[in-house]
Formats: sequence, structure tokens, C-alpha cells
Amino acid sequence: MGMTDKTQNEPIMDGSDDATNGEKLHGLIEQVENDHGHEGAGAMADHLRDRMDETKVEPEDGGDVED
Repeated sequence: MGMTDKTQNEPIMDGSDDATNGEKLHGLIEQVENDHGHEGAGAMADHLRDRMDETKVEPEDGGDVED
């Protein structure tokens, strides 16, 4: 991350290439929240979808839903 760039656009931790999809998704969520949390949930969702496309991270299954 550059000194003048306030957004993180690449992984900063060693081993990020070895992370599971879930771990990568969790990291993206944290990055987007940190970089765009002040913009509201809709904007954060848009940025998260963009980052997922850029990094080829897949969404997780929705899981079980109770009726």
C-alpha cells in the first residue's frame, strides 16, 4: 500500500496465497469495511463484489436457513 493511497489493494500478510477461500473472503470483508465502512452497507456490498471479482474469491454457501 502506497503512502498516498488510503485503500488496501493487495494482501499484506505472508501466506495469503495459501489461505482458504473462506479466509480470503473474511480478509476482503475486513478490508472493505475498513476502506469503505463510512459509505454505508450498499456501497460496501458493491466494493466487496468488485474485490471478489478482482481476486477470484468465491462467495460462501448461504448455509442452513431456519423457517
